Amino acid sequence: MEKIFLFLFFLLSLTTFGISGADAQDAQASLLDSAMDQKQYTIPAGLTKNERQWFIKFQEGNFFVDGWQDITISILEKTPVAEQPKQKKLLAELGNKIGTEWCKDNDIRKIDTDMLKIWGKQLKNTAKKNPDHLETVLVAISNELDSLNQ
Repeated sequence: MEKIFLFLFFLLSLTTFGISGADAQDAQASLLDSAMDQKQYTIPAGLTKNERQWFIKFQEGNFFVDGWQDITISILEKTPVAEQPKQKKLLAELGNKIGTEWCKDNDIRKIDTDMLKIWGKQLKNTAKKNPDHLETVLVAISNELDSLNQ
């Protein structure tokens, strides 16, 4: 719901600040194409109904917390264009791995919300300050998750 509100606010802003109709349509199309191209995930098979719901919440977030898809978009915006396809793939793989573990019942899963916050901050800070090291951080988080599941 909040994304619809933000989208409507964006459109209102375009018309309020005097952007021509053609420019507004181009900006709107670009925004939609970009979001649709970057926001992709597949729900793993074999999850229970409850796990599926939590996996989707992890991916999409809510009013208070960014989901993995929004985090991915913000990271890719700061990533050099030549590296974006590879980083997008690594982020999707890591998002599936984390989301699949995080959606489990609290007494079973090996990660918690604090870990998600730490990893999210690591990724955002690396993308902002040193995007050339993003792959290293992605691999490190993936390896940490693998070691927790052994």
